[in-house]
Amino acid sequence: METQRRVVQPVSSRNWQIAKIALQTASLAFCIIVIGLSAGTMWGGDYGVGILTVPVTAATAAWTIAELVTLLVRTRRGGAPGRGIHPGAHVGVQLIIFLAMIYVLFYACMLWRSVQNSIVRCNEWERDPKNPDWVIENYSDVDRHSGFFYTRSFYCPESHRDLVNSKLFQSAAQALIAFCAMLWAIHFTLFVRACVETQRRNRNRPAAVVYPQPVWPAQYGPNYPPTNYPPRAGPGQTPMKSSYYN
Repeated sequence: METQRRVVQPVSSRNWQIAKIALQTASLAFCIIVIGLSAGTMWGGDYGVGILTVPVTAATAAWTIAELVTLLVRTRRGGAPGRGIHPGAHVGVQLIIFLAMIYVLFYACMLWRSVQNSIVRCNEWERDPKNPDWVIENYSDVDRHSGFFYTRSFYCPESHRDLVNSKLFQSAAQALIAFCAMLWAIHFTLFVRACVETQRRNRNRPAAVVYPQPVWPAQYGPNYPPTNYPPRAGPGQTPMKSSYYN
């Protein structure tokens, strides 16, 4: 007997295929926006968050483009979307992406907190008369151990003050947080869906199809001499054999 295995690929529903294409298209658009915001307003200087966000979002956009191209190449007849990249690969890549997005989102939130602190200190604290690039707090306290007065200071040159007071910069920081949060939500959803598809794929075991081999007449023994019947061309009933009795 010869056994041949035929694996039936699990196919997602048409509604989910359309939803996945919509999510990945939105992810690609958000990645482009984040790259533009990071490279345009937050690449260098004191708030160089673009050095972190640009590589992560660029890698995310590259994976999304690869998935969309795969779906386009494997389009079925009638315009229905085809199968994308293997769901097992999606599990690993989407896990890395949404974990990286958590780090980027945390860093962007810390950036906004730092901007808010800089706005308060640069606008409300007094300029140090000895060094105009520094600002000092309006009150002083006594150190109990040494008995000296001390003041809190913060480095805030005029260029930094103009930057944090810029409405464009503040809006860019808030938009960066919003788009990073949406990217995290999209890729977390895609990660969960990839886990579901992988589980379904592993649960559907391949079906074994058994094809019997053709049975040919066995060789005649010494007590069964060959007859004058011509050999048959294929499987079928074994022809009757004559025998000699003593």
